Amino acid sequence: SILGLAIGLGQNGFLPIPEIQFLAYLHNAEDQIRGEAATLPFFSNGQFSNPMVLRIAGLGYQKGFGGHFHNDNSLAVLRDIPGLIVACPSRGDEAVLMLRECARLAAEEQRVVVFVEPIALYPARDLHKPSDGLWMAHYPAPDQRLSYGQVGVDGDSTDLAIVTYGNGVMLSHQARSLLQASGHTCKIIDLRWLAPLPEAALLDALKGARRVLVVDECRRSGNLSEAVMTLLAGHPALARVAAEDSFIATGPAYAATLPSAAQIAAASLKMLTEGNP
Repeated sequence: SILGLAIGLGQNGFLPIPEIQFLAYLHNAEDQIRGEAATLPFFSNGQFSNPMVLRIAGLGYQKGFGGHFHNDNSLAVLRDIPGLIVACPSRGDEAVLMLRECARLAAEEQRVVVFVEPIALYPARDLHKPSDGLWMAHYPAPDQRLSYGQVGVDGDSTDLAIVTYGNGVMLSHQARSLLQASGHTCKIIDLRWLAPLPEAALLDALKGARRVLVVDECRRSGNLSEAVMTLLAGHPALARVAAEDSFIATGPAYAATLPSAAQIAAASLKMLTEGNP
């Protein structure tokens, strides 16, 4: 009903921004995107469109409740739909900037856009310790936005580049702090745009990087890191940290199958110290 109403509004000149409460709930409605919304311009030879920005709270790391109904780390069904744009911010200020760009893409280019919001990051304020406030930012000015396909780059190290998105960005920052204690550092690349994959921007951001670690909070099979690893298959030093092929547990085990800062740091340190280029 939610997506069907949005399709009708889009066909009648509105810019609908519907919301699905949790990513796991999308699976009951995904045919509205695959079978109707994203296919209308294709099957009408561009005569008709139903632009929208679909907001979905998703991914994992949500503490205290939920299990696989409220934590879902599978983006495969979205990445498989031709023409669909999938965006995923990693912090509040960039969420604002990217959502503005998503609205522009829908309004001006008549695109169907899915904006996946990492649910565990909604209340995030601190990065390394309580009350450090390092994951907070000022609200961006109204005329600012992040261009479609633009990746985020933090750092200039050529020893190691970590490619990630969503919760993985915060975890990679925490891992970098652990690496620095051992005398190492790294560059962190936030993909931001998960479909279509921003290949040119990613390859440009990786120029000079001697080692690349791909961090994927989604399941090892069928998700984003497979596409990134394929793109970078010729790189001489390439590794991956990904979630296990498992549903997400509830209660204290909520992160048991998901990548952690410690795992990312350990994989990074292994690459940096075991004779890689």
